[in-house]
Amino acid sequence: MAARRGVTVEQVAEAALDLLDEAGRVDAVRPAAVADRLGIRSQSLYAHVDGADGLRRLLALRCLDQLADLVTTAAVGRSGPYAVEAIVRAQLDFALGHPGRSEATVHPPGDDADLRAAIDRAGGPLQTVLASLGLDADQRVHWVRLQLALTTGFAALVRDGRLTLSPRPSTSVDHLVGALMDQLPVAEEAPA
Repeated sequence: MAARRGVTVEQVAEAALDLLDEAGRVDAVRPAAVADRLGIRSQSLYAHVDGADGLRRLLALRCLDQLADLVTTAAVGRSGPYAVEAIVRAQLDFALGHPGRSEATVHPPGDDADLRAAIDRAGGPLQTVLASLGLDADQRVHWVRLQLALTTGFAALVRDGRLTLSPRPSTSVDHLVGALMDQLPVAEEAPA
C-alpha cells in the first residue's frame, strides 16, 4: 500500500475519532490503527502527534470541544437547578451516545495550557451555575466529582453490557439525574 501524501492533523483527528467511536474506548485507539486507517506508516503520524500520548491529547481536545458546545447549548436560557439539570442531562446523553468520546474528555491536563483551557470551557457552564447557587470552590469540586463519577460510571456500565436486569438501563436516567440533583446544596434564602 502506498503512503498517502499530505495527511493533515485534521485527517489524523477524524480517523482517530472514527476509531474511537467504533471501539468505544480510548485505549483501543493506537497510532498504528490510525496510520492503517489513513494508509500511511505509523512513523508518519509523528509529524502530527507525539505517539500514543499525543494521540490521546488530540482526542481529548476534540472531545472536550464537542462536550463544551453541548453543555453550553443545554444551559442557554436556563438558570439555577434547571440549568444544572440540563447540563447534567447533556453530559449523560453525550456519555451514553459516545462512550469513547466521553472517556477521552477525562484527561488530566498536567501543565498543558491547551488542555486546561478546553477543560475549563467544557466545565465552565456548570461551574458558573453552581457558583450562582452559592456553592463555594470546595463544594463545586465535590459536586462535579460526584457528577463525573455518575456520568462516566453509568456510561461505562452500559457500554460494557453490565446492566442486564430489567428494565432497560435507559429507564434509569431520570432516577440517576434525580439522585444527583438531590445532592445539590440549595442556598438558604434570606428572610423577608
